[in-house]
Amino acid sequence: MHVGTRTGLVLMMSAVTAGSSMPAVSAAALAGYDACPRGRMCIWHDQNGGGARLSFAHKARDLSELEGGLNDHVLSAWNRTGRRWCLYEHAHYKGDKRAAAREPLAGSKGNTSEFGYKISSLKPC
Repeated sequence: MHVGTRTGLVLMMSAVTAGSSMPAVSAAALAGYDACPRGRMCIWHDQNGGGARLSFAHKARDLSELEGGLNDHVLSAWNRTGRRWCLYEHAHYKGDKRAAAREPLAGSKGNTSEFGYKISSLKPC
């Protein structure tokens, strides 16, 4: 079996609108994309930052070992780190991969398209 490694931007830029008149929100009330802390790579079970969320500072070698049901089901992500991250098809950083640009570049936040149904590991690349 031949497994290629193709890098490319997988995340589509989401429109984010922030008004200066928005009220302050407590950390406990944050949900969706707003729940992703600065300096972390966040992934969600559902599109648009919905459902279960995991966040990483360094890497995740096998999502099947973690809670949240995100192995082969990462439908949205936000890279809030200063580095580009790679999302891999298989555990231990193997198989096809896609790259998530670092914030504030386009592609740092959004839905992962069909490849999200394959993601099993991730790390900076």
